[in-house]
Amino acid sequence: MNGSPEQAVQGPASSAVSAASETPASSEAQAVSEAQALSDAPASSEAPAPSAGEPQSADDGAGSTTPPAPEGDGNGDGDGRESGRVRNMVRGHRGAWAAVGAVLCVLAGIIGSVLGAHAVARHDAATGRRAFQQTSTSIASTLNLAIRHEEQLIVSASTFFGAHPKASHAEFAAWVTWARTHRRYPELDALGLLMPAQSSPALLLSRDTGSSLYTPFLSGSGTRALAVETPVYRGIVTPRSVFGRRAASVGWLREVLIPGIVLRQALAGQSGYALSMTHRAGTTNALFTGGATQSGAQSAAIRLHGGWTVRIFGAAPAGTGVFADGRALALLIGGTLLSVLLGLLIFVLGRGRERAPVPVLQAPRDVPHEDLYDALTGLPNHALMLDRAERMLARAGRQSEIVAGALFVDVDWVKDVNDKLGQAAGDQLLKIVAARLETVIRTGDTVGRLGGDEFVVLVEATARGVRLDSLARRIIEALHEPVELEGFGPSFVLSASIGIAFGRYTVPEDLLRDAQLAAKAAGKDRYTLFNANMRSVIEGRGVLEVELNTALAEGQFFLLYEPICDLDSRRVVGLEALIRWRHPEQGVLAPDAFIPLAEETGLIVPIGRWALEDACSRAATWNVAGHRVGVSVKVSANQLNRDGFATDVRRALQQSGIDPAMLTLDIAEPTVMRDVAAAAERLREIKGLGVRIAIDEFGSGYASNSDLKQLSLDFLKVDRSSLATSDTEDYRSWLLETILVAGRDLSLRVIARGVETQEQIDTLQALGCRMAQGSFMGEPLPVEAVERLFGTDVPAVSASAPAAPTPAASAAPALAVSTPAAPAPALAAPVAPAPAAPVPSERPDAQPRT
Repeated sequence: MNGSPEQAVQGPASSAVSAASETPASSEAQAVSEAQALSDAPASSEAPAPSAGEPQSADDGAGSTTPPAPEGDGNGDGDGRESGRVRNMVRGHRGAWAAVGAVLCVLAGIIGSVLGAHAVARHDAATGRRAFQQTSTSIASTLNLAIRHEEQLIVSASTFFGAHPKASHAEFAAWVTWARTHRRYPELDALGLLMPAQSSPALLLSRDTGSSLYTPFLSGSGTRALAVETPVYRGIVTPRSVFGRRAASVGWLREVLIPGIVLRQALAGQSGYALSMTHRAGTTNALFTGGATQSGAQSAAIRLHGGWTVRIFGAAPAGTGVFADGRALALLIGGTLLSVLLGLLIFVLGRGRERAPVPVLQAPRDVPHEDLYDALTGLPNHALMLDRAERMLARAGRQSEIVAGALFVDVDWVKDVNDKLGQAAGDQLLKIVAARLETVIRTGDTVGRLGGDEFVVLVEATARGVRLDSLARRIIEALHEPVELEGFGPSFVLSASIGIAFGRYTVPEDLLRDAQLAAKAAGKDRYTLFNANMRSVIEGRGVLEVELNTALAEGQFFLLYEPICDLDSRRVVGLEALIRWRHPEQGVLAPDAFIPLAEETGLIVPIGRWALEDACSRAATWNVAGHRVGVSVKVSANQLNRDGFATDVRRALQQSGIDPAMLTLDIAEPTVMRDVAAAAERLREIKGLGVRIAIDEFGSGYASNSDLKQLSLDFLKVDRSSLATSDTEDYRSWLLETILVAGRDLSLRVIARGVETQEQIDTLQALGCRMAQGSFMGEPLPVEAVERLFGTDVPAVSASAPAAPTPAASAAPALAVSTPAAPAPALAAPVAPAPAAPVPSERPDAQPRT
């Protein structure tokens, strides 16, 4: 009986001790990876209390807490030794695992460095090839202009001999001096006429074929020269038959040129480049070189005007290998070293790290992220909006009934407010826009600011209930509410261009890009949905950029000339040069189709340089022929802001020989108003060359009298929008009269543009405007039609004539070009009349173009 109660008490006690001896060992082993085991260990080490029905006595108390030594001690020591072995094994292999991680990190870094270095090398090689192509195109364009320039001299001299077949050498020398040929053509070494008595078999053959003879030779000073003999016929026009050419032959115009001068001008500023020009005609092969060709240089052959071919040599092309590219090699070495250092850091930290205490899990706290919110408006910024868009697209991908969308809001006029009222007013305006957007979006939608005047709204909706257009209308209506900026005058209303994109997107950047494309296509104060055609428009811009380079090299651009009329005399006092593109597939393109892209890509600089030089050359040719009329050329913002623009103008004046006072540069008012002080300094430099300056689109840039006084101006051009019929006649009259009074106060002539009706002419004359241009005065004319216009004297349109546009080519014009016999016009400098015959068109059979 005594043994039985003792056995009953010792059983639970023994179990409790055994449990107590096992728990620490197991919990220590688990503490390496789990924190929960430590918190549960005390509960598992408590011995279970005996039940109320178990007998207890004072004699059994000691035995109830101490189990038999052999059983309890043996089990506890075995478990402890096992857990110790596990810990030692883990610690022993920790260094090996650290080494493996370090090696993997180094390998990954080296592979990434190699791939990145190859990508950089390929990019640099492609960039070098593009730069060579652009430079080659620029050099070829310069040579093309020089060849055409020489042809104009031949045409002018041939015109003189054709009109004066019995002119003496003294008369011809006087004409050469009067035409300032040696000043306008520095490459010209000699110019004269070979009589039929000086003929040779080669010259007789050129006379019969009507083609020029090119003969290279060495001059007395050892310089390579080129002799060009061009047959001259009576009556200027080349007869069609061989018999007619022999009968009408006057002689040959001999022109000796030094091509090296032209080649040096083409290579000016292009270090490391060389070129060779060849001209093949029958058995004659003329070859001229310029610059030093480097070993292994890359080259490009381009056909020029008049049968010439130029081959341009540039620096040796950069290889696509990593070791041939400095940037790629630096990336490879730097990436490799960084990978090795990072691997060593991982190895050291992994080998020497002690067991870190188990972190105590805490409830997450709301930590403000100032770098994720816009500092001005407090809205989510670009980074946070991309993150939220990604989460939204992920939810839409998991739930087929949800469609994700975005509204790209491009606020209009913010840049104008910044320019006119200052940055503080612009900041106020952006805060107002942000507050209004937050009031119109739905619960659950997100509005953020991407930067500048661009906002975006992220929207989730069911596939059947997508009505993002209604949200766009609410945004436009909210912006139409009057805006009052504190301390900045009266209230005004805003507008925005809104693009909408929605669908099954997977990348947030694609969603925002499509919404932005739609916003650009929408236009001011409108919204539109994205469609795939908008992407094709962007791709088409890339094709158009390549075609613009080709058009510049192949001479596909040409100029039309719009008459500028004096309203009192109804005579043309100037011509405005307007550029067009004769596209080989799309036909003639207006400037709106390619000038914006040329502005973005920088091609407007060589295109504008060509237009300036061509217009000056045409005006000089007309001047030599006795028709003294000024010409105006548009200048873009990119051209005006270039440091070399004054050099371009000076070069055009020197090459053409035109009187600087006969050239007017048209500059848009918004271009000048972006930085009045800088524009004033630039205009003073250009004005020093003797040219005239006109502010175009006057009235669109908010220029004040004080701004105009800083600028060196001669004319103000008012756009047709200022002449359109407005709500009140008094306002229109007041606007025009204000501009005219401002012009008179500043001694500036005002030119009204876009005149289309006789009623507009009457209004302008009543208000005191004396100069105008537009379809009623004459449509833009090609060169041939302008030359046919010279010398005509058609009566002016009467005040009772119907208000209809005057045809440009099919009917006789209602205006006549002022000649030296007439009073000196405002756009042409008065000089004595020149005894020169009119210069014929380069294409006598050409038809007028509109």
